[in-house]
Amino acid sequence: MKKSRKEISREEGSRRALSFVTGLIEAMKIDATARLNEDADEITIVIEGKDSSALIGYRGETLDAVQYLTLLVANKGEFGFVRVVVDCENYREKREETLISLAHKLEEKACRLGRNVTLEAMNPYERRIIHSALQNDKYVSTHSEGDEPFRRVVVTLKK
Repeated sequence: MKKSRKEISREEGSRRALSFVTGLIEAMKIDATARLNEDADEITIVIEGKDSSALIGYRGETLDAVQYLTLLVANKGEFGFVRVVVDCENYREKREETLISLAHKLEEKACRLGRNVTLEAMNPYERRIIHSALQNDKYVSTHSEGDEPFRRVVVTLKK
């Protein structure tokens, strides 16, 4: 059976992404391995090993940079777009849980103080988690203010 251009693109993108991350790990002399997980929507590269936390960086900034570069490498060429996620030691799931917990604490704080609460600057992915966690809240709403990279989420009391 002949493969479609989309299947070829996905396979090629997966191969390039894994090769790039593996090469990066080797170049950084980090004792870790990268493996590929694929599902219908995205390619996930999972990094594990005793030194792998060096790839996370402060609040995941290094991991975000690696993910961005891997996305560029995977999508180089004439075929379709492949979504790429790079995760290290389950950092992304842990960070999401932390941000959801923070969102609920800030909702309580806004209600207790009776005023808006402004968070520190966050990247778009983290802001989206905060917005999603509070989107159906009956006491507060959220919006973002400022310009990148200093854009912040503001938790506002509903009238």
